[in-house]
Amino acid sequence: MTKTAPVRWDRHSIKAEVHRRGATLRAISVAAGLEPGACSAALRYRNIRGERALAKFLGVAPERIWPDRYAHPTPWAKTSLNKICGTSQNDTPSTDSGVAA
Repeated sequence: MTKTAPVRWDRHSIKAEVHRRGATLRAISVAAGLEPGACSAALRYRNIRGERALAKFLGVAPERIWPDRYAHPTPWAKTSLNKICGTSQNDTPSTDSGVAA
């Protein structure tokens, strides 16, 4: 049994695959309701929404395409992910009723 090498995604292979499938980075961004350059920006630097739009189009998890970006998220990325995913603890009502003892 031979092992297959994992797919290496770099910005050139991502862009090539998008074009092979008959789309453009701009079209994917617009279809996802993002700025027209969001997916193009995601190829160069961290752009969470652009990364997710590209990953959804390609049918691959963003963590598999950009493992180095998701290995150790920066504090900014954690905050952005919480805003996008809605997992902020600030959204939940406080259990403290505000009554002093």
